[in-house]
Order: sequence, then C-alpha cells, then structure tokens
Amino acid sequence: MAPSDEDDDSCLLVVILETHENLWSALAEESESPDVGNLSLTTLLQQLLVFFNTFLALNEANELVLIAACGDQSEVLYSSPSLHRESQGPKQAAKTGNASEEVLKNLHALLQEQAARPDGDSARPAVLAGALSRALCLIHKAQLSDGGSSRTRKQPRLLCLKGSPDATEQYISVMNAIFAAQRCEVVIDACMIGASDSVFLQQAAHLTNGIYLRPKHKGALLQYLLTLFCGDAFSRSFLQLPRPIGVDFRAACFCHRRAIDLGYVCSVCLSIFCENVTECSTCGTAFSKNVARTPASKRKDPFAAFVLIDDEWTSKSGLSGFQVIV
Repeated sequence: MAPSDEDDDSCLLVVILETHENLWSALAEESESPDVGNLSLTTLLQQLLVFFNTFLALNEANELVLIAACGDQSEVLYSSPSLHRESQGPKQAAKTGNASEEVLKNLHALLQEQAARPDGDSARPAVLAGALSRALCLIHKAQLSDGGSSRTRKQPRLLCLKGSPDATEQYISVMNAIFAAQRCEVVIDACMIGASDSVFLQQAAHLTNGIYLRPKHKGALLQYLLTLFCGDAFSRSFLQLPRPIGVDFRAACFCHRRAIDLGYVCSVCLSIFCENVTECSTCGTAFSKNVARTPASKRKDPFAAFVLIDDEWTSKSGLSGFQVIV
C-alpha cells in the first residue's frame, strides 16, 4: 500500500548556530578538561556536518537551513536547493552545491567579517530573537510555497545550538518569537553547548513540545544530535527522550530587563514590572496611587493578580495589588 500524505515524514529543519567569539573561547578553555571532552571549533563543525548530511540522507524530501547568529545580526549559511531563492541570504553562493562545502565557505567568510569588526561590536551577545524571527519567516515562506493543505506540508522544526548565557534585555522579543512558533506548531529543540543553561530555550522547548538538552559529554555531541534531533516528530513517540528535571519559568521585567520571582502585571497589556509604577510604559495605562488604601471589596483595581497554575496564567481575586507567583 502506498503511503498517504499523512504518513509523509519529510521535515524542514532550521538550525540556528551561535558563532560568537566568546563562545569559541569558552569552548577552547573547556576542551582542556578531560571530564568535559574535546569540543573545539573544528570538532564542532565536523560533527555538525555529519549531522546535516545524515539528516538530508534520511529522506530525499528533507530540507535544511542553517542560520548563524553572530552579534547583532543573523546570516543564512546554507539553504536546500529546493527552497526558494528568496530565502537565501546575501552571502549565499549563486550556485548551490555540496552542503558541507557551502557551510564551510560561508562560515569562513562570516568569521573573517566578524573578526574585522571593532571590539565593541564583537563583544555583543548574539541576538537570539532575530535569528528565531528569521527562521520563522523562512518556515512560513516555505509552507506558502508548498501550495497545498497542511497534510502535504513538511513538518517544521527549529534546532538552536547555543552556548552563551541569556541576555535578559532580549526577553520580550524572544518570548514573542516563541509564542509565534507555538501558534504555528513549530517545534523548537535546544542543545546548550555552553557551561550554563538557557531559561529562554527551556521555556521554548516546553511550550512547543521540543527537547532541551545540555550534554554532559560535549565531545560526543554527534551522538546526541543523531539520537535525539535527527528523527522526525513521529519517530519521537517511540524513543525514550530525556526530560528536564525542571523548567525555569521566571520572567524578565519590562522596566529593567532582569529576571524576577515576584512582580507586578498590568491588567491591560500584561506587561511585567519589578516595582509598583504609576503608569504602564507599554500601553500607557495610568494607575491610581491610592489603590492600596481602598478596601478590596469596593475597589476596581487596575492591576490584576495572576498565578501560574498548570503552565497557564490564571487571574485570582482578593489579592492586594498584583503579583506573579512562579
């Protein structure tokens, strides 16, 4: 019996690779420890190229896009020939050939350009939100180009290879990209190759039913990639996937961009603040200064109390002011 459209396991995989100079320096220092394993830039690229070629060989209809997140910009290093020419970055070669050759050539040019920048520009953290937004735009464009129903479209997936710590000032834009991916049913996987965890990617994997992993033995990164991130979404139902012990649901305030455990939420636009303010900086709603002195049974509090219950924000009456309890 011929397989139907519903049985098609072809996938569109967009990989976001962080190419920050500080990341390569940190990996070079960690590679000297025998417990961590060798994960230099050369070793990382070798293992990634094997993973890319294996993914493309699993299904002739699979499509791959590699995006480099470097400083304040993102560049498309490789795009499958079957995708539209418009989805390729300005540094994409005019003639698409071998995947390994394209990746190495474009990455070499990108690193040279990055090294030529001033020290202030190279020290900036990689803009994860920009890379996520660009990846979602490429996925959306590829789905529109299919021209068919949702059953004939390739399964979209995002894989983030990140090493540097989160930048709290990017919280709003990153969460907007995560919610957009959740609405579009795009699975976000994360593989942290740095020394610290990522709160952003933990929440992204949790909200989109993806996989979050920080390998213990970074020298065996290829084994993790082939075992967990190479198969399609249907195959994952037969695998014993790692589950995170806990997900950090802390939010970052909109005023100082720092992670908080307890804060204030605007009842109009749900902006989060770490201090009691008189006016919402996002929507401009004015709050009364005498709200706390009014009895709770009589006042109409412009602030709302929200409690995180079963991963959903739920309003709760009878609280003084407005709180975020995580």
